[in-house]
Amino acid sequence: MAQAHIKMIPAMHASDSGFSAPAKTSATFVEGAPVKLSSGSLVACSTANKSSTTHVKASSLNTMIGIAGGKTTSGATANVLVHKWQEGMEFIGNLVHTTAASAKVSKIGSTVYVGKAKSSDTNYGFSLTAPSSTSVPTAVITRLIDPASTVNGRVQAIVTLGGALSAF
Repeated sequence: MAQAHIKMIPAMHASDSGFSAPAKTSATFVEGAPVKLSSGSLVACSTANKSSTTHVKASSLNTMIGIAGGKTTSGATANVLVHKWQEGMEFIGNLVHTTAASAKVSKIGSTVYVGKAKSSDTNYGFSLTAPSSTSVPTAVITRLIDPASTVNGRVQAIVTLGGALSAF
């Protein structure tokens, strides 16, 4: 049986240096989605599909500022909490893939990429499937929250690549 998907969340709130910013009037994204700033307002990061998985585009590697702590719909301009995506921060999310057998991990240290199954997921998580370009927001699994080999199991991963600070 597949694990229910959770929204991607920071692993430790005490170390989360989150902030809030207004959503762009035309922006639509879910809680846990990767976001960036566009003219001072939050928008969803650009995505690309590889096979059956949607990943953050390589062009968003240095512009992705974090994971949305709330959702927005077109026409809304309220401030949204953002948990910073930067090297050293840890996040918890599900392993995602449209094929259940591919959404399992059995060891700590596996490289994962921010993504979602394009046909079945609403929430972003971590994909073991490498996108076309590996210059995308990347993390390494530091803890298995669910037992090893759980389908869509929850994992904790530390950011190793990506975020606005990557450009420096």
